[in-house]
Amino acid sequence: MSQADTPSVSVIIPVYNGAAFVELTILSASRQTHENLEIIVVDDGSTDATPDILRELTSRMNNLRVITIPNGGVANARNVGTRASAADYVAYLDADDLWHPTKIARQVAALERHKGDPDWAACYALFRTINTHGEVRGDGLVHDARGAIFPSHLVVNHVGNGSSLLVRREAALEVGGFDPSYAQNGIGGCEDRDFQLRLLRRYKMEVVREYLVGYRIYAGNMSSNRYAMSLGGNAVVEKFMADPRISREIRKLALATTYSNAVIRLSRGLHLRDAGAILGKAMIETPLAFFRIMLTRLGQFLEVAKKRIKTRLGLLPKPGQGDLRMFEDYDPTEAIAEGAPYAPSYRPVLDRNDAAYEQRLSQVTPLPAPA
Repeated sequence: MSQADTPSVSVIIPVYNGAAFVELTILSASRQTHENLEIIVVDDGSTDATPDILRELTSRMNNLRVITIPNGGVANARNVGTRASAADYVAYLDADDLWHPTKIARQVAALERHKGDPDWAACYALFRTINTHGEVRGDGLVHDARGAIFPSHLVVNHVGNGSSLLVRREAALEVGGFDPSYAQNGIGGCEDRDFQLRLLRRYKMEVVREYLVGYRIYAGNMSSNRYAMSLGGNAVVEKFMADPRISREIRKLALATTYSNAVIRLSRGLHLRDAGAILGKAMIETPLAFFRIMLTRLGQFLEVAKKRIKTRLGLLPKPGQGDLRMFEDYDPTEAIAEGAPYAPSYRPVLDRNDAAYEQRLSQVTPLPAPA
């Protein structure tokens, strides 16, 4: 198949003061095996060396476009990139993350299998967490949810980050793109999940069960902001609770999950007043489900603490720098079989509600697009 016959893809990379990693990210996108691909970097008013790096890269990369705009937040930057694209698909990549070379090709192939069915609009993949050096520190949960997964995505974030999703451009525009109001209200960081949920109210989502994304976590990036991520995560889930197609059990489970996440994150960040306020809300809205989830989290915490104590006592080997491997050195299918499944305790509830939602998908009325 010639390049002209293959679906076109625009990689949208929003960046603000990302000089530390943006070149590595762009090169990761440029090494994709899918050939009909352009890279659109939206510089969100950077004041560091980012503009210089982008100028140098555009001088030697024919498929790289840079759009410079006043600082307006990551959601606005993604929307600018989406509107600037004329491709069949858009794929979002944060300016500090990495992709396996087959990421786009595998996702396009997965969606093209549904080419005759307009209900399929997006595809996600699994991720590994990486550090500032690009070394793998862990594997994300092994998700296999696909199809009409709006109910379960309210409870469990299947996608997990902003660098995983490939979506039909027309569908991204139809649902209104990313909502910039979260950042404007000081709780940015969860705009990607809001966007995914609005997609899933109307469309089905596919999955490639391979670790194709290197999700970088470090002090100072957006994902490390516990306060904003906690309050933003709550705001996203609460926004969809009025949807009449959500069952009572999903509503309670979704609220219990997001509230427990927020209480733990805020407590770790010593935002105790906010943690207490959310705890009070959980006691009113969904006390039993909240306590069940918190007990599960306590068991997980104790297991981690036990391993750390054994490591310090020399009963378990201490992982060292020599044990770490670079993201690109991994086969994307490696360790899939050993990966931890998501939500094992309430997976039947999620699957049952997803199946019921699929029957009602054609009745969905889209939410108003963000202002």
